[in-house]
Amino acid sequence: MIFVNVILPVFLMIGVGFLFEKVKKPDFKSISDLTLYFLSPCLIFEALLRSKESISQFVPKAIIFMVILTLSLWILSIFFSRLLNLNSFEESAFSLSTIMMNCGNFGIPLILFAFGDKALAYAVVVLITFTFPLGTLAIFIASKGKSSVIGSLLEITKMPLFYSIVFAVIFKYFNIPVPKLIMKPLTLMGEAAIPTLLIVLGMQLARTDLKTNFKPITGSIFLRLFISPIIAIILCKLLRITGLPAKVLIIQTSTPSAIIPLLYAINYDTRPDIVAGTIFFSTILSALTLTILIYFLGV
Repeated sequence: MIFVNVILPVFLMIGVGFLFEKVKKPDFKSISDLTLYFLSPCLIFEALLRSKESISQFVPKAIIFMVILTLSLWILSIFFSRLLNLNSFEESAFSLSTIMMNCGNFGIPLILFAFGDKALAYAVVVLITFTFPLGTLAIFIASKGKSSVIGSLLEITKMPLFYSIVFAVIFKYFNIPVPKLIMKPLTLMGEAAIPTLLIVLGMQLARTDLKTNFKPITGSIFLRLFISPIIAIILCKLLRITGLPAKVLIIQTSTPSAIIPLLYAINYDTRPDIVAGTIFFSTILSALTLTILIYFLGV
């Protein structure tokens, strides 16, 4: 029942996006930009504003969790790269697809289907927290150290999600009411973000070229889908994160490889074929691994 109620709806919408891309060949960038600049910020703003959950104690622990998990996966990816005798370009691609998980397109809808609206605020915090390595460390790895850390950090301020978070915090902290005239369309656009995120993911998978070396892909999938959840569970125990916040953290950081690093790999010519292949196959295999993980966590 977990697969039918939680996992299958996610993959059905990914399948719609996959078929849409294959059959109609739509303007992918326009749809992606619509999701990035309008729908996703509305979802995050509205979710944070409506949240009745106390997330103030969760935020610092989520940040510590993110730092330790990211560093652990980075060290493991370098170690496995050396074991597999990968060159510097392959090592960068291997690290990108291992460290960076799909907390957004995949993670947010997955958490919503698994737990409902009550978990959305926690899922948004996890997404925000892991946006930092995605917008800094991922660029640093893809460019093989050519991009400055400060420059990478400044890139985050260019993301619309950043401002939706800032405004949500201001409105919530100062108890500023949002007029219904504004809140209603924000809510509708936020609701539209969930299926659109998955459709965009499906479209991206349909555009993936799978002609590549499968040795690093297999290793990266192993770390992303099997080792990452184990580390996440241990960290939650050590940091005393329990209940719903722990389940959200573990599940959301056990998702397939993220899509954004693929854009970095293409830009810096860092074996994008390896990153794309890992995204594709880790997404498919996650239907099994996430079903088992969700069952194990007692969702």
